[in-house]
Parts: sequence; structure tokens; C-alpha cells
Amino acid sequence: MGWYRIDPDTGEPLKEGHSKLSRPPDLVLLNAVPGVDDDAAACYLGDGPWDMASTMPAEVEAVTGDALTLSDEQLRELLLRRIVPPGVAGSQSEIGARLLQVADAFWRDIDSCYEDDWERPARPAEKRWVCEYVIEGRTKRRT
Repeated sequence: MGWYRIDPDTGEPLKEGHSKLSRPPDLVLLNAVPGVDDDAAACYLGDGPWDMASTMPAEVEAVTGDALTLSDEQLRELLLRRIVPPGVAGSQSEIGARLLQVADAFWRDIDSCYEDDWERPARPAEKRWVCEYVIEGRTKRRT
């Protein structure tokens, strides 16, 4: 799986983010390597979280059906703050409860991906940018 060190403010890969792994002078390893490139302040995004984020729009739509369309901001609020959209009759409704279950399962899977490689859960900045992957993926599904 590929991991890239990112700027936590922009989500963009860092130009100087290539691996510290020893290598011949003519080989540049662009991916960050767990166990080698660990840094207490570094943030990473990678293929695993991106793959999981790409399926999230369909999972949300499976719960809401045609009855409810979440805006980008409502989806962010659901995923990042566990806030059910106002169009749902409170978090106790069947749809609201199911949306929270889907969001919680998503973050457990994302944290598991980070735990497997980095031996820690996803950091807040990483979660914010994984969430943006979800929004971007949903936008692409609609076009």
C-alpha cells in the first residue's frame, strides 16, 4: 500500500515527503515507509483510506435512498462530528441511527488501516482529508 506524507493544512503531498529509506542515489522512493518515516507530527494519506473513502458515498446513499440527499457540508458534519442532518427526524430515527452506524464503521476501518501500518489511529488532519476524499468521490459519482 502506498502512503504519502501530506501537508496537514492542504492535504497535498509534501514535495520533500519522500522516504528516508536508504537508497541508491538514482532511486527516489516517493512513498513513506512505516517504521522508517514515522514522525510524531507527520500526517499521511494512502491507498487504503482512499479506497475506503471511494465506497462511502454509495454506503450513505444505500441508507438515505431517494428520500434524502445530503449536502457536502451535511456529509462532512456526519463524518467528522457525528451530526445527523436536520432533514432526518433526529438521531433517534432509523435513518439517522443507521447513518451514524455507517459513519462509525467507516472510521473504525480507517483507524484500523492506520493502526496496521503506523501503529496509531488516524490523526484529525488525516481524517479531515479522508473526508474530503469522500466528498470528491461523491461529486465524481454524480457527474
